[in-house]
Amino acid sequence: MKPLFLMMLALSLTGLCSCGSGKQNSQSIQAKILFSLEYGLQDRMIGLPEGRTNDLELYMREGIFHILDPVSEKILRSSSYGDLLSVIYDPASAPAPSFGRLADVSLGESSDAEAGREGRYAAQTSFVQASRLSVDSAQRIYVADRLADPGMAVIDPLTGLYCDWIIRRFGENGRELQFLGREGALGSAFAKIASIDCLSDDSLVVVSNSGSLQTVYRFSSDARLLSSFGIDSALLPIPLELLDSGKENSPSEKIHADLEGILPMIDASGFNIILKINYYREVAGPEALGSIGLEDSGSWIFSMDGRTGSQNFGFRLAPSEFAGEEGELLGIYKEGFLLASPQAYVEENAGGTGSGQSIPEERRTLRLLDHSGKALYSAEIRLPGEKGLLKSLRLSSTGQLYGIYLGESEVELLWWELPF
Repeated sequence: MKPLFLMMLALSLTGLCSCGSGKQNSQSIQAKILFSLEYGLQDRMIGLPEGRTNDLELYMREGIFHILDPVSEKILRSSSYGDLLSVIYDPASAPAPSFGRLADVSLGESSDAEAGREGRYAAQTSFVQASRLSVDSAQRIYVADRLADPGMAVIDPLTGLYCDWIIRRFGENGRELQFLGREGALGSAFAKIASIDCLSDDSLVVVSNSGSLQTVYRFSSDARLLSSFGIDSALLPIPLELLDSGKENSPSEKIHADLEGILPMIDASGFNIILKINYYREVAGPEALGSIGLEDSGSWIFSMDGRTGSQNFGFRLAPSEFAGEEGELLGIYKEGFLLASPQAYVEENAGGTGSGQSIPEERRTLRLLDHSGKALYSAEIRLPGEKGLLKSLRLSSTGQLYGIYLGESEVELLWWELPF
């Protein structure tokens, strides 16, 4: 791996934080509820996700929604109207679906010809700990899971870590294909899988977490390894403006870099990786206590060549005046970087009844930044008024936001049209 440089080009970092807020373009976008699902174990239900909310995922491709339910251990495939099209399920945790007949995944054929023609199927499998989900344009489903046979696990010679994660692939009618390992089809197991993502060219990017080392693998749609490189947390770039040359100690010992997110993408220049890094500076506490604390020193976005790890550019994120936080990097939209920052509001006199009641309403501030960090547009998305949790907020390739909202009584699939 070509190591990440200690510092970026001064031109890339100096003076690029003059970010306008985009307030003049700000507007509020109400969520559209596409459909709802109840909690439970039946066909159109989601298992209560307590304790495994981080493993519940939603992924939309070509207008079809896929939901990974880690509690019932199944993957639901649905239209945007909520019509259940198919399900891949573990019979040890979920009952057989009520529609059609089961697909014979060993033969790749459906025993119900009519259901097969309609694209509806139910396929049995056995999950161990399914936790990440992605889908390509051919509707092949990719799921991160642990090896069913512990004897196939390996020890990574570089890190000494136990590796027992693979990428499982499901094709037509839910037929399971050869799994992906580090070298491709049937390769050796990964360490903990942090994320998987199908790009616009149907290549698959897997980010594996081995302690301080994040490894980025890219595979072709036919399961060949195209590239891989590592990102060492000890070698993350330190922006020039954060270095304090007046101190006796090395500046790099005073600045801590925290890699928050890795976003793979395909653009006109090829395969690139976008990093969002948060920085903290050591500050001395009360002398009597001899304590050391950390203060927030801002966040940066860096672009890297996805094949070599060499750096392209970087810029600082100005805090949002609406939320006071730089926000989560959602994706690339119109060649800009879309970020979402959390907000919490209270609306009084709900419903205009004059009752004086207040309903908490969570909102998110969206900002679209150019490659210098300037905010081009901003908007606010609203979530349902009831208490709940938004999961898998994602940006589609055609510029819509979608997510799954875990309410107290049901699950809602939400959709927002971006106004810019």
